[in-house]
Amino acid sequence: RGRVEERGYPLTLISPATEKTISSTFGQLNENCVPLEIHPDDARERGLANGDAIRVHNELGEVRTVAKLSSDLRPGTVCMPKGIWSHNTHNGRTSNALCPDSLADLGGGACFNDARVEVEPAQEP
Repeated sequence: RGRVEERGYPLTLISPATEKTISSTFGQLNENCVPLEIHPDDARERGLANGDAIRVHNELGEVRTVAKLSSDLRPGTVCMPKGIWSHNTHNGRTSNALCPDSLADLGGGACFNDARVEVEPAQEP
């Protein structure tokens, strides 16, 4: 098998903690749809605008949410915070659905920030 980015998944998904999602404990308090942040250049390449319904996917699964354009991200990187709950996306999935179950070569830890994805427009739920 080739590298994931060679099979049509050019974007790196990161899932950092935020001030509201240090853990999933407080994820229930966010009642809104949590967006996927994407650099404006990457969004433009995919015909996406701020607030558009999107499908983030790879070989492992998909998340349906909305786009939030952010020039704070590096091109080629998308961001969905950790700790969100199923009610925070359109299809009840979170970034965990896109993360490999492989272990890091150093220390055998989880590879949460090693997910490669593609983003495309989606139909509203």
